[in-house]
Amino acid sequence: MGRSPVAGAFLKRLPLALAIAILVWWLALRPVLDTTVTGLAEILTRSFEYPRVTRLEAVDHRARVFRSDFRSDSSIPTIPLTEVHFNTIVLLALFLALPKRFSRKNLERLVMAWFLLYLSQTLNLFLHVKCIYALGLGEWSQQTYSNFSRNFYGFWRYFTDLPGRFSFPFVFWLGFFWEPVLGMLTPDSTPVQAVKKPGGKRP
Repeated sequence: MGRSPVAGAFLKRLPLALAIAILVWWLALRPVLDTTVTGLAEILTRSFEYPRVTRLEAVDHRARVFRSDFRSDSSIPTIPLTEVHFNTIVLLALFLALPKRFSRKNLERLVMAWFLLYLSQTLNLFLHVKCIYALGLGEWSQQTYSNFSRNFYGFWRYFTDLPGRFSFPFVFWLGFFWEPVLGMLTPDSTPVQAVKKPGGKRP
């Protein structure tokens, strides 16, 4: 079974698409994602606590975690943001390697896939914050969080850290771009058009 010409073109474009995606993320998207992921994670965290005491601040590509009910001399935990949203590169590279990538339909698909990826990044940061509270603050964590809560937040943080972080870009890409992907997986997927002979009549 031969490889389709569309798949061959996709694989040839992929290295350049990856290089472009890295540059776009590093120069333009990284600071924006630092702020937006941190901002939504703060809203999500404060939505599930009473009183609302958590504040997240993006500084030097790290999220600083503040609580207004802690002493002023308490250490400030930080979470690296690069690890949270670097998988944006993967989704962008896969998109840029597609045929007809800048059509209106494909751009709309990219926006929807990117939005879901952004939500997954926000969830990952939220779970990191909750794990700091449930596991990383010693006696306070033991008194405030149950064993079930510690296991719950720990499991889902590791899930979104490892399999989730690396698989989500592919899952969302496949979910929204399944038609062109299916075409790439089909050998000889170039449509055959009827050829009109000179002087012949069209049936």
